[in-house]
Order: sequence, then structure tokens, then C-alpha cells
Amino acid sequence: MARKFEAIVISAVGTVLPSILVGAIVGLFFMSSFWYWTLGIAVLALCYIILDRVHLRLYIGSLKGLSTWQLLKYGYAAPELRPTMSAAEYEWYMNWIIYSTPFRLFRDRRRRNDSSSFHHW
Repeated sequence: MARKFEAIVISAVGTVLPSILVGAIVGLFFMSSFWYWTLGIAVLALCYIILDRVHLRLYIGSLKGLSTWQLLKYGYAAPELRPTMSAAEYEWYMNWIIYSTPFRLFRDRRRRNDSSSFHHW
């Protein structure tokens, strides 16, 4: 139980402290509005850190008993538990965001000789 509590503390400190530190570094360049920059950048960095699942990797790494340097490398650079797109999300992303037209679903100019009206990737 003590090891899990230690892992929770390491995970919480390892996600919140770097985001506050990044916000404070940016805030140093704008001393008149230091706290606005610090809090704004810290919230954005914390959102990115949480969406990247750094807290989960730090938690799992500390339960595995990794040393400090190995834990930081595992938490911030390991490819495990990173969010990825499924095939359907990738197709939606390519059609609606990259090509930015829904008509790409029904007609593809690269397939001029194909008589079908709907193509599958």
C-alpha cells in the first residue's frame, strides 16, 4: 500500500511540477503579467501532459521500481500507452481535416478509370 501511495505522489508531482515550471519560465519574460502567463501556459502544458498519459507511465514506472533517470525517460519518452488513432479516426481525419471536403469520400480524382462511385481505402 505504501508503494502505491508513493507511486501516486510521484505521478502527481511528475505531471504538475513540470507544467508549473514551464509556465514560470515563460512568465519570467513577461514580469508585468507573470501570473497570467504562468497559469495560462501551465494549464495548457498540464492538458497536454495528461492527454499524453505521462501520469500513467510515471505511475507504472514507479511501481516497477525504476531509478529516477529511468523513470523520467520512461514517463516522458516511452512509446507505451501513447494515444493513437484507429483506422476509422485516421480515415475521418484524412477526409475531413487534411482534404477538408466531404466529397473526397465519394470521388477520388486519382481513380479516373474506376467506374465505382464510392471508394474504400
